[in-house]
Amino acid sequence: MEKLVLADRRIKLWQIAEDLQISKERVGEIIHELMNMRKISARWVPKMLTPFDKQRRLQTSKDFLELVGDNIDEICDRIVSMDETWVRQYDPESKQESMQWTKKGERPPKKFKVQKSASKLMATTFWDSESVLLIDYLPKGTTMNGQYYANLLAQAGSRTEATWKLSRGVLFLQDSASVHTARVSRQALKDTGFSEIDHPPYSPDLAPSDYLLFSNLRKELRGRRFVDDNQMKMAVESHFNCKEKEYFLGGLKALYTRCEKCISLEGDYIEK
Repeated sequence: MEKLVLADRRIKLWQIAEDLQISKERVGEIIHELMNMRKISARWVPKMLTPFDKQRRLQTSKDFLELVGDNIDEICDRIVSMDETWVRQYDPESKQESMQWTKKGERPPKKFKVQKSASKLMATTFWDSESVLLIDYLPKGTTMNGQYYANLLAQAGSRTEATWKLSRGVLFLQDSASVHTARVSRQALKDTGFSEIDHPPYSPDLAPSDYLLFSNLRKELRGRRFVDDNQMKMAVESHFNCKEKEYFLGGLKALYTRCEKCISLEGDYIEK
């Protein structure tokens, strides 16, 4: 049975039962209880990582662990991170999110297919170990470019000047999107006095904004309908305002354990 399964990972129970001339129930029992195997769906990943990509992720993770050393609280308190995400007037719940408890014999609830709304806003968020420092909503009809992003960096820098972080040295974490690496953006980052932490491309699993901030925001907003942009903005800001310091600090600390996992997986993607 193990040879059959390993030869074709998509083989069905009834096919194994026919091949071995035993019952389908017995096949299931052997596979689940004796072979300790289960059938799972393929996981979507941002990109098929090349050996070079994996090496980059591996080295970046090692560099971060070396930076942190035994001072994870101090390092995380110095980190400022940022990213962009789309916020929609309506984003339907997934099938799993709309699951309901039902009694035996009751008809299962129906869920109708609904498309995401075309109306949306791009929110750029700067945050640290205590709170969200800045949220900017890209005006409709405007394109995010290097100059626009440079202006946001200047705003984030001025807000950080009022805290002790700048005197201790801000560690800035962003991805390698083209607007972040444009010449004007690089100069603006230099003017803020921030020191950039290297972040490998195609790595949302190593980006706190992706695995914490925006994933939880999207979960809360899914299934809600907003009448206009102002209502969307209020919902986003309300979501972040109710979070305690431990929420943001915990998200940054999680990067340490994720880097450890990335190293143990030799640079491959981390399971959620």
